[in-house]
Amino acid sequence: MKKVLFAAIIGLIMVPGVHAAGEFQLSYTCANCHQDRYGEWTRSMHALSVDDPIFQAAYLRALQSDPKYRSFCLTCHSPTTRITDDFNLTKSISVEGITCSFCHTVTGVESNNYTFNPDSPMEGPYTDSKTNAHASSYSALHTKSEFCAGCHEFSINGVPISETYSEWKASPEAAEGEQCQDCHMVTKRGVAATNGTIRDKVYQHFWYGGRTGQFLANAFQINSSIQRTGNRVKVTLVISNNNVGHMIPSGLPSRKVVLDFNATDKQGQGIFSGQKVYAKTIVDQYNNEVLDFWKAVSVAKDNRFKPGESRTEVFEFDARGADEIDIQASLTYQLEAQIITTETQTLNVELATASNRSIISNTEAPQPTAKAPAIGLIGILIAMATAILVFGRKKSQR
Repeated sequence: MKKVLFAAIIGLIMVPGVHAAGEFQLSYTCANCHQDRYGEWTRSMHALSVDDPIFQAAYLRALQSDPKYRSFCLTCHSPTTRITDDFNLTKSISVEGITCSFCHTVTGVESNNYTFNPDSPMEGPYTDSKTNAHASSYSALHTKSEFCAGCHEFSINGVPISETYSEWKASPEAAEGEQCQDCHMVTKRGVAATNGTIRDKVYQHFWYGGRTGQFLANAFQINSSIQRTGNRVKVTLVISNNNVGHMIPSGLPSRKVVLDFNATDKQGQGIFSGQKVYAKTIVDQYNNEVLDFWKAVSVAKDNRFKPGESRTEVFEFDARGADEIDIQASLTYQLEAQIITTETQTLNVELATASNRSIISNTEAPQPTAKAPAIGLIGILIAMATAILVFGRKKSQR
């Protein structure tokens, strides 16, 4: 009902549609043989690419800005429209989002654009697929990061907006041959289809990503150290992106990672607080930061974490005579977005925190702290935001 309502709303801004001869199969027709893959897909952001309330609100604003953005947005969020020309989303296949029959009929990616034929065999990662349900063809492309570039790399008005593919291509992971699918479509032993061959590598179709707390639970590593000279305290954090093969955060500039640091005395009274924000900032013609990326004319700032990068952040403050100080830090994945009928909202999800009490006398020499312990899984959180943090240090006392 929700998808039908959204299609009706955008239909108010009409454009002529010429339906091409090629047609795509609805995804539920795959469920009989690929029940597990279908179930995974239905819970993925690919299946929600049209129904996602954040996309819906942004899409309507883009159309109000200029109807030309209709095809620009739907090229990725409802990619079958490239063939069907159903830009009013009147077909069931169109509101399915990124469907099974689209991805598995892609035959190539040229200049980050897909080439495909809905009448071709089902393309996939196995050389020995045989079924009476459809013709099958082996595709090495479906196991390569280049497959993802068609949607996860784009610019507008000459401004690079999403550069996840090129970020990966410049990463140590790419040099080592690690592909997007290796992380975002984690494999397991099993069958790809009912009664199929047992395989060591069956790609799961959840596409864990930036809105999945579980997925990013080990993205960052943090080392910490503390020094005190008289009443002055210096806390040094070394934050490393050692496990993610693209920048953090990646994708649209509305995504940010925020580091919050707080120090309190033993009564819980605040001594010091500080914050660092990591994001790509885009601006409009008036040099104002914008969330609607189609209004961007330039990138004003980009201080996100590169793959393999370590960055040092230092917080210095007056201990105000306190011998006992509690220190807490948190890294939060933050998403700023508008949803239909609401104002702009900032959605914060704190996946994990760690805090320790430091009892330090004024005569103590500086003591190094050990590497922060890993924090366990907080859980998979629904389609708004995600974040991770590992921070910790040993207690030391004279």
